[in-house]
Amino acid sequence: MAITNDLNDNWLLDAAVQFQVREITGRWEVSLIFIDTKDPNRFLIKKIGSYKSKSLAEIAGKGMQRSAAKDSRGTREIREHDHLINNN
Repeated sequence: MAITNDLNDNWLLDAAVQFQVREITGRWEVSLIFIDTKDPNRFLIKKIGSYKSKSLAEIAGKGMQRSAAKDSRGTREIREHDHLINNN
């Protein structure tokens, strides 16, 4: 997993935004994934919060995704699994 900590964060302005819901210790954790549309191997995962049910987490994730992806130039798109890489 390549989580960037790059000092040049300008790519985030054009990033595609996806959300991820995972069960961790009985709670459902929501994370936003910001993916560079020019280089899908560069992405940033930001944990947002945790919820008591999967459906609440998915509702929150979709809302946060819409808010984070709002852009006057339109929503940036990327193929669903472009950022999932295997370096083996």
